[in-house]
Amino acid sequence: MYLPRTFLESTGLKRGLPAIFVHTPKCGGSFIAEGIGRRRERHCFTRRHPLLKGHKMWTEYRDLFPRLGRDIHDYMTFSVVRNPWDWHVSFFHYIRQMTGRYREIFAEEHAELNRISFAEYLAWIDDPDRPKPGWLDEATRNVCDWVVDEAGEIAVDVVMRQENLEADFQAFIDAYGLRLQVPKARVNTSDHKDFRTYYSDPEVEIVARRHVRDVALFGYSFDA
Repeated sequence: MYLPRTFLESTGLKRGLPAIFVHTPKCGGSFIAEGIGRRRERHCFTRRHPLLKGHKMWTEYRDLFPRLGRDIHDYMTFSVVRNPWDWHVSFFHYIRQMTGRYREIFAEEHAELNRISFAEYLAWIDDPDRPKPGWLDEATRNVCDWVVDEAGEIAVDVVMRQENLEADFQAFIDAYGLRLQVPKARVNTSDHKDFRTYYSDPEVEIVARRHVRDVALFGYSFDA
């Protein structure tokens, strides 16, 4: 996609800043789409090319781009991360509440997560011998996997946080001189409570153990 910095770029008469949104699942996707413009976001070649669809990691884009005659380093890349304890609660409820075509696509996950509790979901994620269909395979990863290289170093140019997304998006706009506006304050339409209420001590420890790299890289904890 091309992000506008001038009036002519905002009208589409000139190309703007070449950019790629590395979309970590359940991390600010709707907010970012609204902020950069849903039409602009939908027409990004990463959304339209069959090889690039889905929640691709930075390393996947890097390795796939040469097949399309492109280089990831020619693009400014940005992403959003999230507290992993909150991330799992969001994952769990998102799959449970799926409707329409997504519910049909992820029918197996939807049915199973409506049958089990959140504690059972985490036990499933933590069981290496139990198959993880579709979205549940993504939930076995660290949040940082989408934004780091093989050495574990942050590879994207800008990392925003779900917990501070309005302010981080404004800082992103200011840093690159973009003609974008921060979306209006988000309204939480989900029916789940504060993520901490879903955890007992054993579940807190499961996430802490599985997300050691997220904690080390971003400083997240169960309480912050």
